Amino acid sequence: MAGRPRLKACRNCGALVPRDANVCPVCKSTSFTEDWEGMIIIISTDSVLASELEIEKPGMYAIKVSGRIVKRK
Repeated sequence: MAGRPRLKACRNCGALVPRDANVCPVCKSTSFTEDWEGMIIIISTDSVLASELEIEKPGMYAIKVSGRIVKRK
């Protein structure tokens, strides 16, 4: 897809990582997919959005992974 970052999403937590990553830096999972939609960038875990989504580590996260909304925790 044109204009889309070359990233893959962790199937477990939705963290977006480079395609060459082998382990998720957030949850340590090794299960990834390139089938993801939407992106949230968390700069501060003190934000309302991070709190609502239960994100405890700054970074880029997919909203949907393989057609499902990511459930965190």
